[in-house]
Order: sequence, then C-alpha cells, then structure tokens
Amino acid sequence: MSIHQQSTDRNNVNSYLPAILKENKSGWVIEYYVVHPQTEVLTRKQIRLSRIVSRYKKLSDARKHIATMIIKINNQLAGGWNPFFENEDARMFEKLTDVAKLFVENRRKELRKNTIRSYESFVNMLIVWANKNCPDIYASTFSQSQAVRYMDDLFQKKSVGVTTYNNHIKMARALFNWLKERCYTKQNPFDFIKPKPKPKKERIIIPLDVRTRLNEYLKAHNPHFLLLLHLVYNCLIRPNEINQLQVKHLYLSEKYIKIPAEIAKNHKTRLPAITPAIAALFQHINIDKYPSDYYLFSSDLTPGKEPAGYRRYGKEWIKLRERLQLPKEMQMYSLRDTGIFDMLKSGIDDLSVMQHADHASLDITTIYANHHDPNLINKIYNEAPKF
Repeated sequence: MSIHQQSTDRNNVNSYLPAILKENKSGWVIEYYVVHPQTEVLTRKQIRLSRIVSRYKKLSDARKHIATMIIKINNQLAGGWNPFFENEDARMFEKLTDVAKLFVENRRKELRKNTIRSYESFVNMLIVWANKNCPDIYASTFSQSQAVRYMDDLFQKKSVGVTTYNNHIKMARALFNWLKERCYTKQNPFDFIKPKPKPKKERIIIPLDVRTRLNEYLKAHNPHFLLLLHLVYNCLIRPNEINQLQVKHLYLSEKYIKIPAEIAKNHKTRLPAITPAIAALFQHINIDKYPSDYYLFSSDLTPGKEPAGYRRYGKEWIKLRERLQLPKEMQMYSLRDTGIFDMLKSGIDDLSVMQHADHASLDITTIYANHHDPNLINKIYNEAPKF
C-alpha cells in the first residue's frame, strides 16, 4: 500500500511525516506528509523553493534558509497544525526583512521621491527592530502583538511625535496590505492599531501688518525668498511642491503656474493662478534668462540645476522670524493657512478656494474659515447692524 493511500488509525499511526528537503532536478522542494482531514490518509504536501533559491548566490545560504523553514514546519506539525485548513505556498515563508525591501522597490515606480524616502525610512526602522526583536521572522507570522510592540517602542523609546507615529501606522498598513495582495501573509497586524489623536495645530494666522513687515524686509534683503513666500500665500502651493517647480512650469502670460501630477501632493495636475505682485517678482529676478529645466529655487534660493530641498526653506524662515522677532507659532506654512483664510473672508466663493488650494472637499476648505481673525472684534464693533 502506497503512502498516498495509507489509511490512518489515530491510535497507532502518526498523523504526519516530518518535512525534508528534496533537491530534485526539476527544482528543490520541501516535502512532508500530513493526514487529510476529509480522507484521513497521509497525503503529500510540497513547497516549491525556486523563488527562495534564486535569491541566494551560494546554495549553502539557500540551504540554511530552507533548514529554518523545515524546523518551523515540523514544530507546527508537532503542535497539531494541519496545512489542509489553509492554502500556503513558499511566499508564506519569506522573511519580513526581504519582502519589505521588495515592497519599497515596487512602490518606487508609483510614488514621488519624497514619499519613497519616507517609506525607505519606515522600512529601515522596521527591519532594524525586527532583526533585534524577532530575527528571521516571516511576514506571514508577524503578529498583531509584535506590531503593537513595534509601535510602542517607536513612540516611547524613539520618542517620535504623534504625526510621525500615525504616519508609521499608515505606511505599515500599506506594507502589509501589499503583502496580503501578493500572498506573503494572510493578515494585516496593523489594522487594529488606532492612530493617536492629533494635537491641535500650533500655526496661527499671519496678519496684514506682519506680512507688510515681511514684504519690506525681504524686498531689500532677499527678493527670491519673498517670491517663495508669495507662492505659498497667494498661489497656495505647498513648500514641498515648490521645491520641484522648474522654469518650464511657469506660464506668466497666461497668469498661472502648472503643478504636474508627479509633483502635486494629491497626484493631480493643477493650475494655481498668480497675482500681479508675483508676476512682478518673477520679472525682478529676471526669470526669463534661466534655462527651462532650472529649478525655481536652488541652495542659495536663486534658480539652479538642483532643487534646494524644502528643509532649506524652513531654515530660512526661522532666521527671518528671529530677525523680525515673530512668535514661533507663525510658521512658513502659516502663510498657506492665512491665504486660504483671507480668500474666504474676501468673498471668493468656497468652491474656487477649494480648487485653488487643491483640497479634496469643501469640508477641508471651510475648516480654515474657523481660524481666529485678529480683526474680528473691531469688525463687529464697527459693522454690526443696529438693534
């Protein structure tokens, strides 16, 4: 009687035969036998290993990896695990550290450079943590409890802020959703971890008198940075998007700037309008003399071959804020908040402001109308209707 047909008696026949490696000419496989729950006969199971073997330059390294797989399978079999209750394949035995790198390479074709850098940073931190706390763990066996431990360590030991913590949850969910789609795991251990409540924004509206001081100081000392601040306030372009703008994206005679989809935060091309003041600033810096592939702002904030990097803008803003003795709550991004607020207050309709600000919905736009208006008291005092 062949082992495929052998009937099992739970009293005197093993319910499985342990896993072994078979190096066949047609390809390596892990082979083991386990009782089929319906037929109650020992039935052969195989896991093809071509994907794993191809990853290693030395066969000895491949054998070490496979030996670890075999030990795990046999431990599971000894504990009563039965693979017929699930359809596993070799991908379920891929190391988390390996497939996490595959994930980044896959997303590299789809996402912007800055987003990819964020994913690379996240994956590197996860790999370092996994190598320390659960080395050689498979993606399929990374559990919810380990996900919780990772996030706790990130928040407590690394002391990251709430925004970074919540971003890590989003990226971890994206990673494991990708792993699920490609059969490296059957669960997303980060699905049940809740983001932390976001702290209230520290940014405040920058009133007209302060903007006047900014204009006067920068006209005399740094017209290039003044132009950048106008793009944030009037065009509502995000600093990270400004960093990728090139001369070829300017359409000054048509009165707009083109933000290509690959630059835009929401991955949709948009055409923010410019103002006469912005057009005048572009003329002042002689933008027409620069090649079309130059970035609007390089390291010295003049047009150049390489972008400055949005952190460069932040450092420049901090220096400016200190010189003019402005409060720390006045951040450079506050100018975008202020621009939206002022447009809504000036009577521009909500839909136009929403489109200009590149918001997904009017709900997001109207949030900005709730900023504290420093002129509200005088406005109500002078303009309130009579009783």
